[in-house]
Amino acid sequence: MTEALGPGAVARLLGVAPTTLRSWDRRYGIGPRERSPGGHRRYAPADVARLRALCHLVGEGVPAAEAALRILATAPAVPEPRAEATGPGTRPTDALPTAVREHTPTLQGLTRAAMRMDSDLVEHLLQAAVERHGTVAAWENLAMPLLYGMGRRWEDTRRYVEVEHLLSWSVSSVLRRVPAPATVPRVRARPVVLACVPHEAHSLPVEALAAALREAGLPHRVLGPCTPTDATVRTVGRIGPRAVVLWCHTSGEQDTETLVATARATVSAPERTALYTAGPGWRGTGDALRLADGHLGSLAESVRTLSG
Repeated sequence: MTEALGPGAVARLLGVAPTTLRSWDRRYGIGPRERSPGGHRRYAPADVARLRALCHLVGEGVPAAEAALRILATAPAVPEPRAEATGPGTRPTDALPTAVREHTPTLQGLTRAAMRMDSDLVEHLLQAAVERHGTVAAWENLAMPLLYGMGRRWEDTRRYVEVEHLLSWSVSSVLRRVPAPATVPRVRARPVVLACVPHEAHSLPVEALAAALREAGLPHRVLGPCTPTDATVRTVGRIGPRAVVLWCHTSGEQDTETLVATARATVSAPERTALYTAGPGWRGTGDALRLADGHLGSLAESVRTLSG
């Protein structure tokens, strides 16, 4: 981006309302430094860079006035922005679910960053939360409410599906980067197998559990979404896991068959293998759940159970 932009283009680029740009200019002096011959505001690349930095700080929960003071104090050090497309946009604050607006500043910042499709900021905020509070807290207090809120928003409006997809990818990227402990026990415990039922493509909660187990230094194997039943059964026979977790988000016709086949495999395993169900899709499966050793609810409960 080399040419100066008008307020509308900058608003779409940053994902904020034009009125917000005017407010930031009037209140904090974060605005364009030049005007067109007709007196209209024109934003140079450096102006947009300062506004992008302001959005970033506000997204992290810094009050706008404080964020503006920081930017004005370090204005020469603000980097040039990356080139981005400036297609039609929406007003992010208008799209925020009410429940999310009432949450913490970090969650509000995450939501606004997601609505601006600023995946870099989404990942930065989630990564910082994981490093500071751990995977379980970051998932249960930030990622899960955010994903739920965006899902409900799509159900209510049939809009913002692109935001939900970008958000899912960003959350997955952060979860995959969660490191294992620096020291690994010499004697490795038998792993836990994490698998989805055959029709289940919604696997982010499985990735969250895998990240939490990795963070805790607990060995595990992830078979991922849409795992065929025979693949789960063969894995039990091949590696003799100490536990198997079957994830089901949305109920399907073959869920009971998968549970029965996996239960038989765990019973015939050379060593004791526990079998757990997880996910809301198991509701209504009736007596079949008795084949499992238990149902795992939250991520925190899952880690506690599998750690024992």
